Amino acid sequence: MLCGAIWVAVSLSFVLAAGASTETERAGFASRVAPVLNRLNLAAIALLPLSGIANLIFVARERHFRLPAAFVEVLSAKLLLLCGMAAALAIAWGTAARLGSGAAGAGERRLLWLYGAMAAMGAVALMLGLWLAGSA
Repeated sequence: MLCGAIWVAVSLSFVLAAGASTETERAGFASRVAPVLNRLNLAAIALLPLSGIANLIFVARERHFRLPAAFVEVLSAKLLLLCGMAAALAIAWGTAARLGSGAAGAGERRLLWLYGAMAAMGAVALMLGLWLAGSA
């Protein structure tokens, strides 16, 4: 849960700060901050599956490896969200590396949308995780 919360907080911090700034301020902010936030999110997304696997093993052992169908379906949705989060992070990484080389403001706007999507996917995954924890 901690890695998911870090993911959402990091992503939302960019959305809030970049969204509240002017185009000129956003360009400087994004070029300075996006690479750092990408690295933080990389650490979070690398640890997410490890903690998830540990939790899954714990729950499966407690239930003698008989997991309800709803549990497996929600777990599958969380895996899809993880893939989407990883894809969005990869795109954000490339976009941050190319800042300033395209149309003025296009990269910064793209990062704003990507971080918003990453925060939303992370929040949904957190809620599903809480549901899984309560249903196990």
